[in-house]
Amino acid sequence: MKKVLFAVYTSPAGSIWINETFRCIFGMYGQDIEPVALLLNEAVLAVHKNCKPEQCGVLPLSITFKYIEKYQTKVYAVKEDLEKYNIKEDEIDPRWNLQLILKSDLAGFVHSFDNVIFF
Repeated sequence: MKKVLFAVYTSPAGSIWINETFRCIFGMYGQDIEPVALLLNEAVLAVHKNCKPEQCGVLPLSITFKYIEKYQTKVYAVKEDLEKYNIKEDEIDPRWNLQLILKSDLAGFVHSFDNVIFF
């Protein structure tokens, strides 16, 4: 099975890329592909319980939660980026089922995938 990493680094407010990342991921199921999401830089803001991009006219992130749970999608975030934006563990929406990765481990993590797509 091929492993594909979808890495998104843009803010969830005012851009569609986090929703598009998950739309692509959910479209991969049924193929012989294991998709994984990585949130880094400003994209980590999406995991905050109070993140509401729909207030800026973008699709709500909450529409992804049903499918993250259904397909048990792996979602990672860079720990140092969460710290940079002062997002504490109790402020992370648990529906993301988020796993943290250290910035120092990113190179090995990224190279463990067959393909990497950046949004």
